[in-house]
Amino acid sequence: MLKVVTLNKLTLGALYVSIAMAILIAVILVVPEKESRVLLGGQEIRVTIADTPLLQEKGLGGRKRLDEGEGMLFVFESPTRAGFWMKDMSFPIDILWVDERRQIVDVWENAQPESYPEVRAPKADSKYVLEVRAGFFKDHTLKLGDVLELESSAGYTK
Repeated sequence: MLKVVTLNKLTLGALYVSIAMAILIAVILVVPEKESRVLLGGQEIRVTIADTPLLQEKGLGGRKRLDEGEGMLFVFESPTRAGFWMKDMSFPIDILWVDERRQIVDVWENAQPESYPEVRAPKADSKYVLEVRAGFFKDHTLKLGDVLELESSAGYTK
């Protein structure tokens, strides 16, 4: 009788884990990506919004490329010094930390996939982080203090 109870508990536990994994996969696959536009250095950028811990952890990881005029905007509930890494990346990017006033406060130019597992954190608190193709910061002669303009319909302009 003890073997039957243990086996049933193991089977039930495996079933719960399987259901939880199926729900997680369904949420990841079914939740549509939020998109918006930002303006920086006279360039409009179509961004995918990463505003949940799951989306923020994944970031651009697993993508094959990032085209000109594309990026990812990480939005945090409150200012933080969130560190970033290049896990599962296959191309270099520029990472720009932006504060509540939407001013660039730090940048990691030409972050390379090979730098993983290094984690870079900004020198100041940031509310947003913008990931764009490598060279964007230099090509648009950006500097610390430049302002990121957010599309008002995105709901992140506060």
